[in-house]
Amino acid sequence: SPGPACYGAGGGSLARLDSGGALQVGPESAGADPGPACYGQGGTEATVTDANLVLGRLRAEAFLGGGMDLDREAAIRALEPLAQSMNTTVEAVAEGIIDVANEHMARALRTISIQRGDDPRQYRLCCFGGAGGLHVCALADALGMQRALVPLHGGVLSALGMLVAPRERQLSRSVLQLLENAQAQELEAAFLALESEGRQALEAEGVSAEEITATWSVDCRYRGQSFSLNLDWHRGTNLTERFAQVHEKRYGHRLALPVELVNVRVAVRVPPQQWRLPHWRPGSEDQGRRVTVAGEAEAVPMRRRESLVVGEKIEGPALITENVSTTWVAQNWTAVVHEQGHLLLERQ
Repeated sequence: SPGPACYGAGGGSLARLDSGGALQVGPESAGADPGPACYGQGGTEATVTDANLVLGRLRAEAFLGGGMDLDREAAIRALEPLAQSMNTTVEAVAEGIIDVANEHMARALRTISIQRGDDPRQYRLCCFGGAGGLHVCALADALGMQRALVPLHGGVLSALGMLVAPRERQLSRSVLQLLENAQAQELEAAFLALESEGRQALEAEGVSAEEITATWSVDCRYRGQSFSLNLDWHRGTNLTERFAQVHEKRYGHRLALPVELVNVRVAVRVPPQQWRLPHWRPGSEDQGRRVTVAGEAEAVPMRRRESLVVGEKIEGPALITENVSTTWVAQNWTAVVHEQGHLLLERQ
């Protein structure tokens, strides 16, 4: 993605027919409880996860590294009402669910790339989440992209990011008033109180006081507006003019209206620590086996990601399973193992 944006359709997204008989996926979700029908926890409605399982792209015996059994028969039963209503097969319904979910994600990816003037074909599409690798090739194809990335620990990438992200606190306080009436001393007293609160929170986590830095900012808007713009706080500067300049740059115009001060904000943070994934080494041996996947004329190879070696090349169609996710390497795609364990996908 050209920018720091992301979009996804969860594995629990529910499939249904709308009033016109068209297949829809989401935004309703089975959530974690009861979850997809194949979880065996009481869910009865068809989800994206059930569709991937029916198609064979998600393997009942390899889910969570074999730590959780999936019920394929329950997934089939969940899809059968849709198949009957659409007068087609369960496999065809499953393919339709995946296609609709992929189109939702592709549409959002176009919004954050093409509609912002960026050509996605110049980038590598990165996926994350337990099912991200099941959809990444199809999404790249939809956008005309030739490269994709399934990162190491992709199924828990958000959690990993939280662990390695710089520690920070964002604090704010509402101070709604006309900017011309605001007193610098009163605002700075509010800034100092918020900064003290943030510093205490970080120090309670073991952060050294000398490492902590703070930035002050304010939210401003023209009177009558619903949305505000954030500006760094610099005492002694003409904040009204600075706001007008930022507003004009953002929206193309300025207004002859009073400016309101909405919030004061303080960010306290510590510098990021140097962190790097270790060199990838396979943790198990697995020669793989061949499994049946809907839509493929022949059985496809299935490999454990933990057994792959640096530089190894997997030709699609193929499945790569691991403890926290599954990757579907589609026809005409290859996956090469990066030195840090990432899967670098290329379209042939």
